[in-house]
Amino acid sequence: MKIALLNLPFDNNYGGNLQRYALVKVLQYMGHDVVHIYLRTVYFLPWYLKPYSYLKRIIKKYIFRQDICILYEKYQNAEIDKSCEMVLPFYDHYIPHTTPVRSIKEIKQICKNGFDAYIVGSDQVWRKSMTTALGIKNYFFKFLDDNGAKRIAYAVSMDTSCCEFNNSDIRCLSKLYAKFDAVSVREVSALKQLNIYGWNTVKAEVTLDPTLLLSVDNYLMLVNSGATVNLTSDKIFAYVLDQTSDKLKIVKEKAKSMDSDYFLLGIETSDTTIEQWLNNIYHSKFVITDSYHGTVFSILFNKPFMFIGNERRGNFRIESLFSLLEIENTDNCMFEWQKYNDKISELQKKSFRFLHNALKS
Repeated sequence: MKIALLNLPFDNNYGGNLQRYALVKVLQYMGHDVVHIYLRTVYFLPWYLKPYSYLKRIIKKYIFRQDICILYEKYQNAEIDKSCEMVLPFYDHYIPHTTPVRSIKEIKQICKNGFDAYIVGSDQVWRKSMTTALGIKNYFFKFLDDNGAKRIAYAVSMDTSCCEFNNSDIRCLSKLYAKFDAVSVREVSALKQLNIYGWNTVKAEVTLDPTLLLSVDNYLMLVNSGATVNLTSDKIFAYVLDQTSDKLKIVKEKAKSMDSDYFLLGIETSDTTIEQWLNNIYHSKFVITDSYHGTVFSILFNKPFMFIGNERRGNFRIESLFSLLEIENTDNCMFEWQKYNDKISELQKKSFRFLHNALKS
């Protein structure tokens, strides 16, 4: 079966790229021909706004001496390209993808190639605030023609406790939801959200994030690729996406209590590859993170960890993961790894069964 995958725009997020990699691998193992829709964020000004916007910026910069960039959009696009330099080789090598697309018009053109199925997910693709690149409706496949191709949502996330959709959104999305052949979500809380919206024409179920579907050996192949160095042996690896003084204080206090050095990394660090990021987790003695996938790979590699929370990016997905794996407390460093590994194995079977049933003719 020829399958197109759609999720959030390509960026330098390690977990985001690894979940693309994992879902592609899983579908390939199942015998399918998979391609990822290479969506890129692009900043631009409509032609009719350029004269006004540029003149306004020139006045602010040269008359009022404000520190602003006149060609702001060009600068932003260059910054995005720079931030992705270290992860792009991984994406190009391991993830079969389309040419870069930046609009619905370009996506529609690619879809004319004719796919047997379209899968949206994983990640927070049904969280409205995360989908400004295409608009939430297009993450429900509004751009697709009714040509008989399967529409599947796999482990989609809505990681929020509040209703982001207005009444108009709900009416439109209800019609689009009804066109799906199969839906799975990543968090138990999302099932409640779907019921609130009345989206039950397709019964959704909870499945694992794609990264949890692959064996550890798949990731060790990347760790041992020859392109990594050991930076965290006998150290704490602190992977903190949104660094604050409070979070850094936690890292330093934990390092002191464990009489250990720590290695700190954030998402803005542009000199770390995806393979190196995995290596950092695998060889560390302890992980401190505010990242969902930082937590996922700590669990996969059976590394003691501390999740320090991240309200801005969403904590429901972590709470749901802990609930699914029956992880009760990570503060005492007493981890029942065999229990968690067995639970992952059990949930993998359920997730593979969902994909098999969703894709069967």
